Amino acid sequence: MYEEITNAAVERLIRRQEKANERILKELGELLGKIATLTPSEAYMIGQQLKYGESLQKIVKILSETSKISEVEIYQMLESEARRNLELKKIYFKAKNIDFIPYSKNAPLKNLVDQVAKATIQTYRNISRTTGLTFLDYYGNKVTDGITLAYNQIVDEAILNVATGKQTEYKALKDQLETIGQAGVQSIEYDSGYHKRIDSALRMNLMDGLNQLAIAQEELVGEQFGYDGWEVTVHSRPAPDHADIQGHIFNKDEYNKLQDYNYYGEIKDINGKVYTRSSEEHIRPIGTLNCYHYARSIVIGVDEPRYTQEELEQINKDNEKGFEYEGKQYTLYEGEQLLRRIELELRKTRETKIMAKASKRGDLLIKMKKREDRLIDKYYEVLKASGLKNRIERARVLTM
Repeated sequence: MYEEITNAAVERLIRRQEKANERILKELGELLGKIATLTPSEAYMIGQQLKYGESLQKIVKILSETSKISEVEIYQMLESEARRNLELKKIYFKAKNIDFIPYSKNAPLKNLVDQVAKATIQTYRNISRTTGLTFLDYYGNKVTDGITLAYNQIVDEAILNVATGKQTEYKALKDQLETIGQAGVQSIEYDSGYHKRIDSALRMNLMDGLNQLAIAQEELVGEQFGYDGWEVTVHSRPAPDHADIQGHIFNKDEYNKLQDYNYYGEIKDINGKVYTRSSEEHIRPIGTLNCYHYARSIVIGVDEPRYTQEELEQINKDNEKGFEYEGKQYTLYEGEQLLRRIELELRKTRETKIMAKASKRGDLLIKMKKREDRLIDKYYEVLKASGLKNRIERARVLTM
């Protein structure tokens, strides 16, 4: 339940960013399409006028407005999760005969939400302020730069190609459009030079914020009702390092071992099941490094575990059984990763279609449509073979 709710909240915010990305690519595609229609004698004069027109201002405005709106919703999302998770703890306050502290009066929890929200929003701002584009320079090398510098270089490159006759039209511009569209709007870490798609960077930031809040809230509220154990949540496609741990209950000391990167040896759940961790294993602490599990602070014995041992074993068997696709065996976890990769390729292809359509490049549009059809066919083949959930809407574009 937790995973579904938080993902839905995150996806609403990501959709807004994706919409902004598509508007930016459309704006740039239209401008490059106009430059491509110029004659060599027109290129410098009219091209420079186009360069210093409204396109860059529109792009900057789109990014600014998107960031401001989303910051408000980030706080609302975190507060909503805190309120919902707090309500689930009433049973433990009652069991310990301790007065339940509602969110409106729970100052420590409200302060925690404020702290996590500020950190998440600051990271969101940093990501939003370091947007850029990946493009081809005059020598055909891929370059990633900040949005203003990238815009100027891309437009200058297009003008130069037309003015010098290098633009054999169906080559230089098509390659540029495809490079920009496939990369999408990027987030750049200027200190390291590392860059990735901004929607992926933001999704990771938002999920990290939610996970950080969930983990800290569980301990904070647990202290308020006097917790003595942790129950790890469950989902049906666990990664190998958490498959045997999910759904189990640990006392405080054993759970601390579980969360310690440097602990090697035995870890026992409350039923005496032993997990042995060797120094060769690379097991993530719960709720870290893109892990969708988290642990619930509980009072051991107050309520039944959410899953029986038989149910947990069946989940793992079903995951391991998985499915076969194109002669290869996949676990359900691996199948879900495959679907996510196809969704990403679909989004890249569809964003390139936006640029192709905006620049009136029919040849590139046809190429992207064929690629899109192949990816969609593959996606549904994997769905049919695996029985996994259809989330192809994550790859949709909103401006086509």
